[in-house]
Amino acid sequence: MSRNQRLSSTLSLHLLLAMIICSPAFAQTVEPSDSETPAYHDDIWHASVSPYLWLAGANGTIGFRGREVKIDQSFTDIFSNLKFGVMGLSDVRRGRIGLLTDLMYIRLGDEKAIPVQGLPNAVDVKASLNTFTLTPYFGYRIVGSRRGSIDFLTGGRYYHIGSTITADGGSAGKISSSTSDNWADFVEGARFNLNITPRIGAFFLGDVGGGGSVLTWQIVGGVGYRWNKRWSTALGYRRLYFNRQTNTGVGIEQTQQGLVVGATFRFR
Repeated sequence: MSRNQRLSSTLSLHLLLAMIICSPAFAQTVEPSDSETPAYHDDIWHASVSPYLWLAGANGTIGFRGREVKIDQSFTDIFSNLKFGVMGLSDVRRGRIGLLTDLMYIRLGDEKAIPVQGLPNAVDVKASLNTFTLTPYFGYRIVGSRRGSIDFLTGGRYYHIGSTITADGGSAGKISSSTSDNWADFVEGARFNLNITPRIGAFFLGDVGGGGSVLTWQIVGGVGYRWNKRWSTALGYRRLYFNRQTNTGVGIEQTQQGLVVGATFRFR
């Protein structure tokens, strides 16, 4: 095997590892305790925004043309490579009807010197990965009162992953490679809110579906505290699973899980 072939093989393996570490981590938070849940006849528009942080780790397997690698990354491992990130949820509602939209963009980057057998110097590898996830939910309120609510949810999750890797092997030459993957899943589920007191509430969300993924599902649960009419905060736990298989021979089966910390601002 030539030096360039060995270098290309090394880059392929690291690209696969980078894709699983940086796979989209859609974090769905839900509205915390709300003692002023609108009745069905309410014709007033209600809107809120919720910036959040999902402290997620990832574990699973990634396969490439018959080869399989096990992945086990903690939140600290992923966070150490974080360059920029934006996570937020918007909720617009009128009576029974609601629209939840979740958006997350993450940029990761890393630079390492990787020794390659047969080369006099280590290969300087620079990698950057961008992930974008957009999740619109249409919600229909089945039950709603001052004690809590139950919403039926239907929608989809769109994923984009873009990766660029550049390797400089000195006398062996320089190689640059870029790749991307896009897919979407159709999901259905439900959201439950329980107002324990006028300020304290509990929430649970679950969904299941597929499309670009063979199967995907998630569960989210936690508690929220309402500070005043405008502001509230929430703390929960989320677990997301997906199994993605492509025509190019790359397969990812992954579970992401961790704490979700968020705040909500209500416009009205």
